[in-house]
Amino acid sequence: MSKFLFECRNVTNNSPNGFINNISLQVGYSEIHALIVKNSSEQKVFIESIKNLLEEQTIPGEILVESKPFHPSRKSYRIGLLHQKPLLISNFSVAENLNLVNIPTIRFLPFINWRKIKRSSKDILNKLDFEIDHKKKVYNLSDEEKRIVYLASEFLQNPKMMIMHEPMEGLSAKNASKLYNIMKQFKEDGGSILYVTKQWEEALKLADRISILSNGSITDEMLADEAKNDPRRLIVDSEEYNFKDTEFYNENDTKNVLDAVLKAAEFLTSEYELKDVLMLLAKEVTRIMNADGCSIKLIDENTSSIIDDFEYNENKRIKAQLTKESILKIAKESDIFYVNKKNKEFESMFENIENVKTIICVPVLIRSEVTGIIQISYEQYYVYSKEESKYIAALARHAAIAIEDTRLLGRSTLLQESHHRIKNNLQSIVGLITLQKMFVQKTPDLTIDDLLDSIISRIKSIASVHNLLSKDKLGRSIINVKLIIKEIMELMNSNPDIQIHLDLDDILIPYNKATSIALIINELVMNCYKHAFTDKDSGIIEISCKRMDDYIFLSVQDNGRGFPEDFDITKADSLGLSILNGIVTSDFQGEINFGEKDGSRVEIKLPTDRIFLHS
Repeated sequence: MSKFLFECRNVTNNSPNGFINNISLQVGYSEIHALIVKNSSEQKVFIESIKNLLEEQTIPGEILVESKPFHPSRKSYRIGLLHQKPLLISNFSVAENLNLVNIPTIRFLPFINWRKIKRSSKDILNKLDFEIDHKKKVYNLSDEEKRIVYLASEFLQNPKMMIMHEPMEGLSAKNASKLYNIMKQFKEDGGSILYVTKQWEEALKLADRISILSNGSITDEMLADEAKNDPRRLIVDSEEYNFKDTEFYNENDTKNVLDAVLKAAEFLTSEYELKDVLMLLAKEVTRIMNADGCSIKLIDENTSSIIDDFEYNENKRIKAQLTKESILKIAKESDIFYVNKKNKEFESMFENIENVKTIICVPVLIRSEVTGIIQISYEQYYVYSKEESKYIAALARHAAIAIEDTRLLGRSTLLQESHHRIKNNLQSIVGLITLQKMFVQKTPDLTIDDLLDSIISRIKSIASVHNLLSKDKLGRSIINVKLIIKEIMELMNSNPDIQIHLDLDDILIPYNKATSIALIINELVMNCYKHAFTDKDSGIIEISCKRMDDYIFLSVQDNGRGFPEDFDITKADSLGLSILNGIVTSDFQGEINFGEKDGSRVEIKLPTDRIFLHS
């Protein structure tokens, strides 16, 4: 097998639009090779030259496929050429335009197979996830829809190689994202792409290899990994971007990084907690990278949940809160991630963004597993240098050391901590039994079985937290609320006629809050089992737990008999409800609401600033 799928050699063309001279480049198998051409005229000359060579017109240069001269008759090696402006027939339908290159006929008869045209059109639009009616006439389409139809028509021909000229132009963020995914899937399926663009940001995001065409010649070629380490190589005479000139880099820059690392090491060897170390690193990254802000986000490897976010902003005007999906997607890259406002997907990546045009992210890795990301934010367009990429990587490694050190400390002191936890929880159990004893004196009609069942249920809910904590191999003092609820439901659900429906987010909380939340769940569910279905043979309990911006939302609903008409939790003669109300309103300063809708419903809001690690 030849080394390259596609090659153009010594392509030269002088035209009224401009010139290119002796251009040679290659595209490997399953590779996206981006060609950055800032000058629009040079782009047009290059695409025109490739088109002429594909059509065997006589101009200087040649095209090879698998090291053999290209010939249009070799259909197995079809090369698709996607022009900047869609080439469509306005009076034809979408389906007709999609099948123009290869119109299907009915077996051996010279009649068009309209059924096959419609089917293939619907199939390709569904496959590419584009929502366009295949029956519409092209003149009724928007400019963006025309571009989509043109894209789909090329992919319908199942080419082995695509040459794409500014394919993202005119696409919305949603459809640009779809095209990114289509191109990546095309590559995974064995296809190759030559991507011609003036947007170096797109090249950095998509390509495996990047070349720069300027003043008629190829001036540079690099692997995408090299470009990510030094993206300034991609910028030619651009005045839009801010960066620190290379000539000003000196030993003070390295000293600043070393100072930051030494400060963090000093924090680690003292009694400072992990949050103090990460806040220090966020501040130092902001200073060293000439940034306006920095945040370090911790990720749970098992559930891909965001555990916490430590943020430092030098510029109070900026906000750049990535969506959970964006954070996890960036983390999977396992490399420096760069994006700015010129990228079509930029705005859609954030839950909240104000006065930020550029972000740089780097994963925090422990033994090749992503445990967090460092996000650096800029109010203006900014491009980092090769030296700065080394600084970011060094600080990311130190963040990983800080996190791993905390875990190791957790493992080494686990026995001592376990004794402390057991002591605290034994005291909680004694307190619960004492409350139960006081409550018995007010309600002498309760049976011994009822009393013991209530006590045992509460003890089991506390024990479930210890059981989950013992299974954490990383030595962290955090627990997933979803697992707490599932564990308690397994302990309680002894009646097969009662169905349990769960709708739970992964929400990781500190151990010292977990016991209280376990008791909340226990009281709510135990109340359903005891009182909701006394006049029914079967029932449904629905439990929902969601992470909102400022609070955790917990609801438990049943389809049972509902609350008494005069129900008031402050006057209720129930130890369980008293415990529930005390934990929610006193411990968490939260809200609890009771309602009825085909049964009883309890909704609880627990403020996040009373729960999570930074509190």
